[in-house]
Amino acid sequence: MGLVLLALVAPLVQVVLVNRSPWGGPDLVVLAVVWPALARGPVWGCVAGLVAGLAADVTPPADGTLGRTALVLSVTGLLVGRLRASGRPYEGGSVGRPLLAGGLGAALGTVLQVAAAVALGDEPWRTALAGPPAAPASWAALTLAWTVALGAAGGVVVARRRPSEDALSHLAPRRV
Repeated sequence: MGLVLLALVAPLVQVVLVNRSPWGGPDLVVLAVVWPALARGPVWGCVAGLVAGLAADVTPPADGTLGRTALVLSVTGLLVGRLRASGRPYEGGSVGRPLLAGGLGAALGTVLQVAAAVALGDEPWRTALAGPPAAPASWAALTLAWTVALGAAGGVVVARRRPSEDALSHLAPRRV
């Protein structure tokens, strides 16, 4: 329930607070997909991407093709979740892999949204890279930097909160 609420509230907070700030800010919708994907895996990441993407597609000012953000974020959640699920990525207390997974996932989600907008003809490259109309020219780079930094930090937090499989091995039933 919490993941769905996060995915539904993120687009609203993005439009009301973050997009109006003078210093820019992270793409909260992408982070609302990357963090559950890192915490729960590819299925939850894909579901979070679909829910958050559809919510972002209908949140005013909705200006693009309906479903574009949902598709991009579902793919992002799936890929980030697969990175989490491949092998045992967080073993040994290392923060390198979760840091990399969170940062790459956040960058992937942000860049894929721009690429999808251009590919579907919703925006030309020059407009897509500039960000909102009243924003400075470096808006897209600043948003990407914020999103990657928070995605990486969130990846480390998720890795630290999730118990390792070895710590839970005593709960598994034993075969005689």
